[in-house]
Formats: sequence, structure tokens, C-alpha cells
Amino acid sequence: MGHSNFTDRQAIFNLISTYEDMLEKNQVNFANHLPYHALVNYYERECLLDRALEVVEHAIRQVGYDVDFFLRKAELLLEKKEPTQALSLLDQVDAKTPNLLNTAILRAESLAMMGMHDQGIALLDGLKYCADGEDLSKIFVCEAMIYDSLKEYERMFYVLKAALHEDPSNTEALSRMWYVVEYARKHEESVELHEKIVDEDPYNALAWYNIGASQAYLCNYEASIEAYEYAYLSKDDFEFAYRECADVCLLTRNFQKALGCYQDLLERFEPDADLFLNIGKCYEELGNYLVARDFFQRSVEFDPYCAEVQFHIGRCFAKQKQWLKAVAAFQKAIKLEEKNEDYLAAIAVAYANTGNLKKALRYFREAADCAPELPEHWVNLAHFLMKNRQFDEAIDALDEADDNAWGPELLYCRSACLFEMGNKSEALFVLEEALYEDFDSHTALFRLMPVLEKDKEVKAVIAIFQPEE
Repeated sequence: MGHSNFTDRQAIFNLISTYEDMLEKNQVNFANHLPYHALVNYYERECLLDRALEVVEHAIRQVGYDVDFFLRKAELLLEKKEPTQALSLLDQVDAKTPNLLNTAILRAESLAMMGMHDQGIALLDGLKYCADGEDLSKIFVCEAMIYDSLKEYERMFYVLKAALHEDPSNTEALSRMWYVVEYARKHEESVELHEKIVDEDPYNALAWYNIGASQAYLCNYEASIEAYEYAYLSKDDFEFAYRECADVCLLTRNFQKALGCYQDLLERFEPDADLFLNIGKCYEELGNYLVARDFFQRSVEFDPYCAEVQFHIGRCFAKQKQWLKAVAAFQKAIKLEEKNEDYLAAIAVAYANTGNLKKALRYFREAADCAPELPEHWVNLAHFLMKNRQFDEAIDALDEADDNAWGPELLYCRSACLFEMGNKSEALFVLEEALYEDFDSHTALFRLMPVLEKDKEVKAVIAIFQPEE
């Protein structure tokens, strides 16, 4: 955790302790307003809305009418989905301090929460005529929230776009933009919009973050990673930017770079099960299985019921050919998540390598039954049967696969099985069909039966179907 984060947390915890002592003595009375605001903000972030309201009430009792505290109370009531009480409070504010923009915005939000969306939008439309810049941007954000509640995401996107046109630094608009882009499928427009913002403000971390999210969706992974890097370089406590950058690096198999991001997360923020799991995945892929298992075990300490962690522990043991330990880990994963075809297939391979062919067959079969639409599990089952000279059963499995799944690997597997059975003419016929369907996948045949790579007839058939460059 970074030093500034630690200091901030210590300060708020000390303030909470002081507040609790005051409560016990029934003498809540701070020297100024700042501690009240700090406590309200903390409890709100922690979703302790009743405690936040309690603090506001103490503040109002101490200082009397203060528009800031009344508006904060109205905001908290809206967060608690109590719009009627919020409206009553806003009436009091209007009576004492009329014509406040924030009061009108909260009133519109209250009306919308009560189902009076048109009235809320009409109120906001009236406010737009005498507002510009930051004020107009706030109005647009409130309108966007109403469209959010109506699930009208395209309209929400364009209203937030208008908000950012008026005030590109509006953090609420930028924060809401990242998820509405996903719902409205406006990723290209999002990139264009936010690139204009960072052209004017290169240190706008949220804009860079939104670019990163949209570029990742568009599969422009290098651009996504670069944008996320700019996001956390612009704001070094931007935890989500580190996480998303690391996750894209992991997705694109850039494990060293992912580790760098995850290390930054470990140093700056509180760790969690997912963080340790992902660090373990990186070390696993880099072949450092001992360190990988250490991080997986640390993940287990945070979440002992995560099947994925046990699966990866098993994979590490399997890659080290410690098959009995792999079986034990895969068993734990399956106990936590019984119907996961990847876990079933993995334990099948492990059992096969321990010589327990009966259990291996059982789990290969279960994997295929669990995800019958996926050809790879039928291929695994058929290949296992082939290796154990159960050719008729392998063909039966492939026939069953044809009723549930499709993929060129099924044809290549059938061809390999026929070669193993000595039925070369039919095997070549099926190979021709497979090559016609998908030439690029023909290496699957050699993975199943490496000896065929040197077979003259096989090489001749493959040459016939070789695409012209």
C-alpha cells in the first residue's frame, strides 16, 4: 500500500475513533465542519448510509441551518431510495435559499425516482436555458441518470457526451461513461470523444481509462494497454487502471508486463484473492511453478472456496508431472464446481498418467457429457480410447460427437483412428474431407498420431489441398 494511502486511512480511522468516543459521551461537537464532511464521505463510500445520515444529523444539530449539510442529507436519502423525504428536505432548502442549481437537480432526481421521469426531465430542460459550462454539465449528468434508470442507454450516452462537451473534467460524467458505452455499444465514438479530451488535457486519467476500456472491447489491445498506462501514470492511485491494464496483458499473454502491473497493485493497494490468483497465473505461464503455487495458496487464504485456484494448483503439479498431487488438487476443484468440463478433462489426464485408466475414462466421458457442444472433449475421449486400443469405442464416441458438436478436429481424429485400425483407404478419404473443411487445422492429425507426418500418402494428400500462395 502506498504511504499516502496509509496515512489517509490512519487519519480517517483516528477520526472515526474520536467520533465514537463522542457518541458514547453523547457530546458530538467538532470545532469546525470539516470532520463531519470527512465522516459522511467515508461512510458513504463504505455504503454505511445510515451512519452517514447520523453524522449529518449531528452536524445540523450543532450548526443549525447549513445548505451544504441539508443537500448532503438529501443526497443520502436519494441513495437510500427515499425520494419523498428528500423532496420534503429540498422544500426547506428552497424556502431558505431559493434558486439553487443543486437543489433543482436533486429535485429532478427525486421526481424520477418516484416514477415521474418526464417531470424530472422537463425540470432539467428548464434549467438548461440559464446555465453553461460546469453548471450545464451537471444538469446533463442528472438527465443521463434518469435515462439510466429507464435503461435508455443510447440517449444516456449522448447526454453524457454533451456533459463532457461542456466540462471535459466532469468526473461523474467520465465515471458513468465507461459502463454506458458498453451497454450502448458506442466504443468507436467513445474512443473519438475521449481522445479529443486527452488532446486538451493529457493528464485526464478517467478519459484515458475510458479509451483503454473501449480499445480493449475493439480488440486493439496494444492501444488499450497504452491508454491504461497513461491513466495510472496520470493518477498513481488509480487502482482500476492498474487492474485492467494487467488483465489485458494477461489476456494477450504478455505475462512479464502483467506481473509489473500486479506488483504495483501489491505495493499500493490492499491485496485480494483475485490479485494473488492472477499473479500465480503469470508465474505458471512463465514456468515458475513453485512461485505460482505460493501465490495460489495465498489466494486460497483469502477465498478457500474458489475452484479456479485449486485447478491452477493442479495444473502446476501436472506440468511438473507430480500426478498424484495434481489429482488431489483437481479433486478439490471439482468438489467446489462439479460441472466444469475443463476441471473434468484435467483430472482425466492426471488419472491416465497415474495408470488409473478406469477413472481416466470416467472423467474424459464426463467432460464430453458436460459440454457436448465442444469438440475438444470428444477428441480427448476418442484419443484416450485409441491409445488403449479400444478403436470401436473411439469411433462410437466420434459418432456421438457428430450429433452434438462440429469442428475439423473431429474429422482429423476420425482419420487418425481409422489409420490406427489399419483402414487406410477410408482414413485417407476422411482426411481429404477434413482438409477440404479446414486445411489449416491439419496439424491436429499429427498431434494425435505423429508417425503420420512421415507417411508418403498422407503427405501427398496434404500437398493436393495445399492452398496456393
